[in-house]
Amino acid sequence: MKNESVVDLIKDLTAKLSAVAEEFNGRVAHAADPEPTGDEPSEAALIARAEAVLSDRRMRRQFLPAELFHEPAWDMLLALFVSRDDRQPMNIKALVSMSDAPVTTSQRWIEHLHKLKLIDRVIDPADRRRVEISLSHAGDQAMRAYLRGLLRR
Repeated sequence: MKNESVVDLIKDLTAKLSAVAEEFNGRVAHAADPEPTGDEPSEAALIARAEAVLSDRRMRRQFLPAELFHEPAWDMLLALFVSRDDRQPMNIKALVSMSDAPVTTSQRWIEHLHKLKLIDRVIDPADRRRVEISLSHAGDQAMRAYLRGLLRR
């Protein structure tokens, strides 16, 4: 009889802990994807800001040595954010050209961005040599947060 009450207690406690875990996971998911308020910049405003940042970064190279501004990963993240408006993933060759860095350096950065879970890589089923790159959900949310911060300043 004692064992049955302990087993019942454990089952009850397990059910309560599961309910708490579900509630916690729901709150974490909601916090990670906050719903936009009326004060939030529009999608078009975020894309325009990303394009402006990318353009400003390129313009620096007209006046100062390019070696001073070697951030291929940042250029790639900006380019991927802007290109997502076209609803088309970018292939590695196009992404490398956006970074203004040597191919091998760019490829190492692509690998690093993937390890950081900021980008997704998908092999094209029609041409397995072609790998399409896009911002991951986490990468998209991080870029959006950054661009919203810029627009609020």
